[in-house]
Amino acid sequence: MSFGCTTCTGECCRRYLVHISGRDAVTIARKQGLAFETFIDIVSEEESSGRGFVLGAGRDVFALTLRRRPDGACSFLVGLTDGSQRCGIYPERPLTCAVFPLRLFRGSVDIREDVICEPSGKRITAVDLPAGRAMLIRASFEWSVYAHVVAAWNEARAHLPSAVNESAYFDYVGAAYDAIDATLEERQPAIAITIEHWMDGTPADDVVAGRRELEQALDAALAPIAAARSSAQMS
Repeated sequence: MSFGCTTCTGECCRRYLVHISGRDAVTIARKQGLAFETFIDIVSEEESSGRGFVLGAGRDVFALTLRRRPDGACSFLVGLTDGSQRCGIYPERPLTCAVFPLRLFRGSVDIREDVICEPSGKRITAVDLPAGRAMLIRASFEWSVYAHVVAAWNEARAHLPSAVNESAYFDYVGAAYDAIDATLEERQPAIAITIEHWMDGTPADDVVAGRRELEQALDAALAPIAAARSSAQMS
């Protein structure tokens, strides 16, 4: 958190639609004891992100977002007695929220240009740069992993003519991350080096090989789960 966030009025939690990865979804579900259906909305992708999943036989692709209240605010935004508003799941907040308003620009941590933060939230000098960089790299890693989750699902769905309901995809995501966590655990502590260099293009043979090996292991773990879950609940 930058210093500016401590005086934030929560405008970003009311104005932005928060897209979440599978990791965000399972983290919130596990820590808060919630079913996916209670806090996630599935929305159509207007522009392709490369991470959209299919439910039917058509070309429509979908994404996961945090549910919003009728007034447009995030469903996890809570009001405090002093009139301020804060995230009700801060320790488990999505990585999209955790890195906001930061970005990596030409290899350095920077403040995004399109943010609606108050002036104190736009000062890069108020940011813990090493922590911000680590969080940005982690977010990139998790979105890359989720892309493999989606790709495995879409590949399995491509061979099935009938549509499935949202519950089938939610069931798959939960099972997929159980397998992913087991795969990552098997590769500790080497996986930490792979994640650390996920975005920097480090050419070292062990880093390149580690990333390739991890991606192959994820694909191998996900394929049978996707095949089973995608055909389990035809609508």
